[in-house]
Amino acid sequence: MKFGIDMGHNCPPDTGATGLKQEDDLTKAVGTLLIQKLKAAGHTVIDCTPHSAGSVNDSLRQRTDKANNNNVNVFVSIHFNAATGKADGTEVIAISNTSQGIAQSVLKQIVKLGFRNRGVKSNSLFVLRNTQMPAILVECCFCDSQKDMDLLNIEKMAEAIKDGLIGEDSEDTPQPDKDYILEITKPTILKPSTEQASDLPKEKLFDIQPGNYPIAGFTFEEHHYCVTWPDKNIGDRNKHFVFAEHCKILEKADVAVPTGAK
Repeated sequence: MKFGIDMGHNCPPDTGATGLKQEDDLTKAVGTLLIQKLKAAGHTVIDCTPHSAGSVNDSLRQRTDKANNNNVNVFVSIHFNAATGKADGTEVIAISNTSQGIAQSVLKQIVKLGFRNRGVKSNSLFVLRNTQMPAILVECCFCDSQKDMDLLNIEKMAEAIKDGLIGEDSEDTPQPDKDYILEITKPTILKPSTEQASDLPKEKLFDIQPGNYPIAGFTFEEHHYCVTWPDKNIGDRNKHFVFAEHCKILEKADVAVPTGAK
């Protein structure tokens, strides 16, 4: 895949928040390592951070133009939050359903590091509404929070974002998490990979109807959720790929769950 990585701010007059540490320094540190890790994993990476700009709006426009002109598959903008010094935690911002799927996957990996889960949020920010591909903005944590700064490890943060983006999970066996369910929003199919259904054997494809299905875990890969089923009663496998535009991941299984796919 081709990723566009934006190290938020770092381009006067577009400068970041001031806290216990400077946002610009943190986004540059995380973004630089993230680019290295994605390239080491075999992916193409475009650094979308501009070197100079006449205004904040010009800085933002250069970032989205570079992503669009290079036809990246996913755009990721790295940021650090700041508030009153009392807020803490991680949130990821996205607009489209596909982008929210990527955001969920990245957020899931970051909160494993111990940061409070502030959720996936929808906000029509400039870099999200002016990119032509799925785009997310990661607020890694709060640079004015002593709790978050004590917890922050740049290497681990970059690794978590990388894992969320390319679907690598450091756990050999996903741990069951009853808080997650897969909501199928339109009739679709479960697949063994992200390949086109027409390129896969029919016996590997399974119909699934709209409804809510319990899952043990999930990652995001190339516009698909890779969901871990609680068992292998569908196709003798417990991992299935579902096109993100046909489903959502919900955090609380508080609705009735229908029978499994057929």
